Amino acid sequence: MSGFAVSYVAGGRFDPPFMPTKRFPFIEGIRIEMSSSEPVVVHKYTVPQDAELISIAMAASRYYDTDYWGVKVNGKVLAKSIYTKDLPEGLYLMVVVPLKAGDEIELTYTNASQTGKAVWFNYQMLV
Repeated sequence: MSGFAVSYVAGGRFDPPFMPTKRFPFIEGIRIEMSSSEPVVVHKYTVPQDAELISIAMAASRYYDTDYWGVKVNGKVLAKSIYTKDLPEGLYLMVVVPLKAGDEIELTYTNASQTGKAVWFNYQMLV
């Protein structure tokens, strides 16, 4: 006989923050045009309504492995020094990040390559 027990969630769902409580998708897209003279760009987004952040997607018109980005929610670091790859990427969060109307998401893109480019970010939420 083994010395451990197996259990499961009888109701079929885990408690927050591991499962969302909201149901309707809401995606906010952001486009930033960067010149070669801008080493760092900071973009601040105010959440318009209560929401749950579930992932962040990023793409760029040019990729350089020295460029990186980060995200803070109300000053708390959510992602730090995420270096760009040769393809668009999605950062799926392991937990749901609850947001209240008026909360601030701050995106910092460090253009270490100092090349002109456009970068796109999507904040994927549930409302």
